[in-house]
Amino acid sequence: MIKFFRHIRLALINQNQMGKYFKYAIGEILLVVIGILIALQINNWNEERKQNNLEQEYLKALKTEFENNLNEVDRVIKLNAGLLKSAQKLAQYMGPEIPDISDKELSILFFETVSAEVQYRPGSGVTNEILNSGKLTIFKNGELKNALASHDGLLLRIRFQESQELSRLRYKLIDFVEDNVSSRRMAFDAFGELFGVDKGKFLDSNLHLLTSKKFDNQLAGFMYTSGFLEDRYRELKKQIQRIIKIIDSQIKK
Repeated sequence: MIKFFRHIRLALINQNQMGKYFKYAIGEILLVVIGILIALQINNWNEERKQNNLEQEYLKALKTEFENNLNEVDRVIKLNAGLLKSAQKLAQYMGPEIPDISDKELSILFFETVSAEVQYRPGSGVTNEILNSGKLTIFKNGELKNALASHDGLLLRIRFQESQELSRLRYKLIDFVEDNVSSRRMAFDAFGELFGVDKGKFLDSNLHLLTSKKFDNQLAGFMYTSGFLEDRYRELKKQIQRIIKIIDSQIKK
């Protein structure tokens, strides 16, 4: 093709048709420019297609991750609600007088209150990869970008309330029991003989625990914190559901 254009230019020059030559040269330049523009457009289309495919891959991966996290937040909501309910039942027996309750009932309620560490454990591999690698820009939806970028802020508040507040109060309750009553007998009353450990020889009733103002204060703090944490979890659940809804609107069917 290049040789063909060269032959035409030479023929025009040899025939001393300079006017036609200049017109032809301008036309040839225009053709080259048009060809370059077409090539650039094709390249842009290819890059856009690659970005669209990458966006769809990340959207599908994000949907799976956030659907799993939705199940996880339901798990901790249920766990936290169960512990709070047990704490509320235990709190009903607190007061200056020893209540009408058995040691076994006390032990069961206490261990139901402190039996588990409440901790939300989400999957975050896809989200972290997107945020840390700067791939957030591949998403066209601004609402999704903002939701993903701000999601970690709520998680940090939840982690603080879990570890620095609720967990601390839980261990205070456990420590108080260990310092003031026979925790060995309480374990035996609640679960029976485990691992060959009997109820020991300190057989006095542990019910005086329920007359302790300090234990009552610690239990109240545990309940308040658990209630506030439940509000955080429900806020988190709404945020996750919103993110999933946005993702669904962006995934091509």
